[in-house]
Amino acid sequence: MVGFSTLIDRAATWRIGRSSADWSLAMARRLAARGDDVGAARALAAAARAGSIEGMRGLADALMQGRGVLPDPAAAVRWITAAAGAGDADSQARLGALYANGIGRAPADGDTGSTFHLPVDVTRARLWAEKAAIQGHVEAQVLLGWLLSRRSGSEGDPVQAAEWYRRAADAGSHAAKVGLAMILSSGDLGEPDAAAAVRLYEEAAAVGNPTAIYYLAMAYMLGEGTPQDLDRGVATLKQAADLQVAGAQRSLGVMYMRGQNVAQDSAAAETWLRRAAVKGDVEAMALLGDLHAGRLARVPSDIEAAQWYQAAADRDHAGAQMALGLAYAGGRGLPKDVFEAVRWFTKAADSGFVPAQFRMGICHLGGEGVPQDYAKSARYFRMAADAGHADALYNLGVLHYHGYGLEKDEAQAMVLYSQAAEKGSASAQFRVGRAYATGAGLPQDDAAALVWTRRAAEQGHVPGQVNLARMLLAQGYGSQGHAAQRDAAVAEARAWLERATAAGSGEAMSTLAELIAAHDGAAGVETALEWARRAAKAGDPRAPQVVEALEARAFHGEVR
Repeated sequence: MVGFSTLIDRAATWRIGRSSADWSLAMARRLAARGDDVGAARALAAAARAGSIEGMRGLADALMQGRGVLPDPAAAVRWITAAAGAGDADSQARLGALYANGIGRAPADGDTGSTFHLPVDVTRARLWAEKAAIQGHVEAQVLLGWLLSRRSGSEGDPVQAAEWYRRAADAGSHAAKVGLAMILSSGDLGEPDAAAAVRLYEEAAAVGNPTAIYYLAMAYMLGEGTPQDLDRGVATLKQAADLQVAGAQRSLGVMYMRGQNVAQDSAAAETWLRRAAVKGDVEAMALLGDLHAGRLARVPSDIEAAQWYQAAADRDHAGAQMALGLAYAGGRGLPKDVFEAVRWFTKAADSGFVPAQFRMGICHLGGEGVPQDYAKSARYFRMAADAGHADALYNLGVLHYHGYGLEKDEAQAMVLYSQAAEKGSASAQFRVGRAYATGAGLPQDDAAALVWTRRAAEQGHVPGQVNLARMLLAQGYGSQGHAAQRDAAVAEARAWLERATAAGSGEAMSTLAELIAAHDGAAGVETALEWARRAAKAGDPRAPQVVEALEARAFHGEVR
C-alpha cells in the first residue's frame, strides 16, 4: 500500500489539471484533519500549482502562519497575488488590505537582515480593493471607503468613499456605518452632520460594534450630535475599553491621569494606559512614560519611564524620541550619554518635531554632544522659528546680534527680539524691555520698558523680576508728594525681589538688602545685612560693597 507522503510527492509532479487540483485539495483537508500540517501544506502546494484558487489561498495562509512550512510572507504574498490576478474577490480584498497596512518595518541603514518588508502602497491597495468591491465583496467595499476617505492619510475622495460605505452598509456592514458616520461628522461632504453620525454609531453600537461604541462615547462626552451627557459618556467609554478598543483604553487612562470627568486615580490611569500600550497603541506607550517621568504613577520609576519612551520612540513617536533624548541627557532611568541623546533629538527634529529642532539648535550652539557649529545652530533655530517657536526666534536674534553663524546685524536682532516678544518669549520680552529702558536699539520709552519687563517677570524670568523691581522703585522715588503711590511701588518691588531671591538670584538679594535698609529704618539693617551676605555667597559682584556699607551702618562701638 502506498503511503500518504508518497502520494503527495507524486501529486506535486502530476500534470496540471482540475482533477489533480481537486484531488490535492481533498488530500490537504484529510491530512489537516489528522494533524499532519506538513503533508497538508504539500498537498496545498500541489493544488496551487495546478491552478486551484482555494489551494493558492490555503498555501498562502500556511506560508504566512508557518503552518507545516517555514514562515515565508514573501511567498505568501506571491500566491495571494496569483489568486487575486485570477479574479478571486477574497484574495483581491486580502491583497488590498496587505498593501493598505504593509508588512514588517523597513530595514534600518546598514541592516543586512532578511526580514520581509511589504511597504504601504495606497495606490495598489485601492486597485485591488476596488476589483473586489466591484464584485460585491463587502469587506473590500469598507476598505475602499477607508482608502478613499481622508482618514487613510492619502489624498482622498470623500464622495466616493461615502458611496462605497453606503453600499457596504446596505449590505449589513456595521463597520461601514462607522466609516460613513466619521465622514458625515467631519464635514468632508459639506456641512458636518453630527446628528446623522450619531444615529449610525447607535445602529452599529446596538449590535456590539466596539468602534461604534467608542465614538458614541466621545459624542456623549462632547455633546456632538446629541445632548452632552458626561456620565453616560464615561460609562460608554468604559464599555468600549472593556471590548479592547485601544483608543478607549488610552482615553480612559488620560482621564484618570488628569482627573477629567472622573476622580484622579493614578493606579487606574496606569492600568488603562498599560492595556492600550500592550495592544500596540504608541500614544499610550508615550503617555506611560509621561506618567512615570512626571511622578504621577502609583510607584514612579525613571527606568520604566525610559522603557516606555524607548518603545514609543522605536515606533517613530517624535515626542517620545525627544523625551528619550532628555532621559539620556539627564541620566534619568538610563546611563547619561549626550551622544545618544543627540541621536534621538535628531530623529525627532528630522520628523518635524519643533521642540527637538530647538534643542538641536541649543546642542550645536554649545557643542553639546556634537561639534559646536553656529551655522547649524542657526538652521535648526530657523526651522523651529518658522513653526512659531518664540525662543527659537529670540535665539536667532542673539546669533545676529553677535554675528555667530549669521551676519552680524544688531538692527535685525532687535527686529527678531520684538517678534519673539510678541509671540511670548520671556527672554525676548526682557531684552525689549531693557532696550526701551536704555534707548539702545529702540527709542527710550519708560512706559513701554515697564510693560515688556513686567510680561517677562510674570513668566518667571528672574532677571526680568529684578529689573521690574528696580523700575518700580525708580517710579516710586519719582512720585514726589504721592506717598501712597510710592509705598505701593515699593511694596510691589519687594514682592518681585522676594520671588527672585527664592529662585536663588544673588542680584535680587543685593537689591532687596538695599530696599530693606532704605525703607525699614534702623530695625531693618540686620535683616538687610543678612540678605547682602547671602548675595555675596551667591556670587553677586555688587554684594561685597553692599555688605561693607551695611556693616558700617550697623556698627555701635566707639571709634578711637
